[in-house]
Amino acid sequence: MKQTITLILAFAATALVTDINAQNISFDELQSGIERIKAAGSFSAVPPAPAPAAAVPSDMAAPAATEREWLVMVFINGRNNLAQAAIKDVNEMEMVGSTDKVAVTAEVGLLQDGGNSSRLFIQKDTTADAGNKLGAIISPAVKVPGADMGSWQHFVDFAKWSYSRYPAKKVMAILWNHGSGRIDIGGADNTGAELGIAYDDLTRNFIRNKQIGMALKEIQSAIGKKVDVYDSDACLMQMAEVDYEIKDSVDVIVGSEESAPNAGLPYDTILAALTANPSADAETLGAIMVDKYADSYAGSAENATLSAIRSSRLAGFTEVLNDWVKAAAIPAHREKLLEAENEALSFEGGYNGNDTSYSARSKDLADFVDLVGRKTDKDSKLYAKGEALKKFINTRLVIANKIAAVEPTYNRARGLAVYFPKLIYDASYDENIFSRDSLWDDFLKWKLDPAYKVK
Repeated sequence: MKQTITLILAFAATALVTDINAQNISFDELQSGIERIKAAGSFSAVPPAPAPAAAVPSDMAAPAATEREWLVMVFINGRNNLAQAAIKDVNEMEMVGSTDKVAVTAEVGLLQDGGNSSRLFIQKDTTADAGNKLGAIISPAVKVPGADMGSWQHFVDFAKWSYSRYPAKKVMAILWNHGSGRIDIGGADNTGAELGIAYDDLTRNFIRNKQIGMALKEIQSAIGKKVDVYDSDACLMQMAEVDYEIKDSVDVIVGSEESAPNAGLPYDTILAALTANPSADAETLGAIMVDKYADSYAGSAENATLSAIRSSRLAGFTEVLNDWVKAAAIPAHREKLLEAENEALSFEGGYNGNDTSYSARSKDLADFVDLVGRKTDKDSKLYAKGEALKKFINTRLVIANKIAAVEPTYNRARGLAVYFPKLIYDASYDENIFSRDSLWDDFLKWKLDPAYKVK
């Protein structure tokens, strides 16, 4: 999501939390939480462990009598210029609420909360103000002092809290905030450009792509099964490099190749469809999310993309991609490859300029391969390998892909982006699991330096 909201509604800070005294939280506890936020200072390689949650109100303490079909967990980091959007999305959730088949939980952090987030069990708003997306939040909440919304460990703690109280046969986890996709730029010590997701302007921490994988692995261990659906409700996260970090702990990955519109996912229509069909499996829910997202931006002035992919196909995808790289990275094809790169669909608002610290430099992979094929002899090995790669992406890897765009070029988006530096290869890209298992890093190095030998 990208936004420049400066208006912070006064009610937002109080609407999300229950009375402090009712939860037996002392002033000292709150103050110590705030001090932990202040002490966080600059970026840290390992985020501090979250403070324990406050005493839980009686109406939220008891686990569900029976296992639900779905648990939807949304980790909403509004500690930046997205605070107003956070309020809107919680209100959208409350337009549907939880049912005996579908439980919805959210943890919400806001810039004005002093470091104290709120965990909510989302209930249906039946008040006269229910349709007001900037109205009061009515769901019961638990205050969490000293909550670092940029900590992958705190995301895990929220997921464990949610599942222990509202167990379900199937689980969806959503990270909500700004996203920058691409790679863990700058290495593992959180130096360099700030590329990842869930940026907390209070703690100055964020969740790196590899840390999403660490979080989902720990959640999988805690609940005894894979997360059925993971979604990044954020910009630029549907990339091979990001998806490959999390593929072993989740079945379906949903995300946007492009910068996400300010409103993000339409939680009201998605939850309405899920509660109407709670027996839906992971792939069905992924397709529902893609459909509702495209519907919500149809006719708008936004260029919106969303796709759902099968994580189980990512290993096979790299094999087909490697075959293509071996056929492509030879001197005879270099000119047509560079031409295709320049013409391929670029993201971050169609950015196709030089590399910078804050430009994702991502392009749609299938579109690039298709453009290469159009410049290639149809009887060549490169053309055949390109057709095989496109077919794999379109029929085996991608479950659903839809575009609601103003610019016709976005209709070429096929659901998966890749890192595509124009001038400079960042060495930290080698740290990605995708770089270990694929030849894409070798292809990029050869593209930038024709003397490089693809291994």
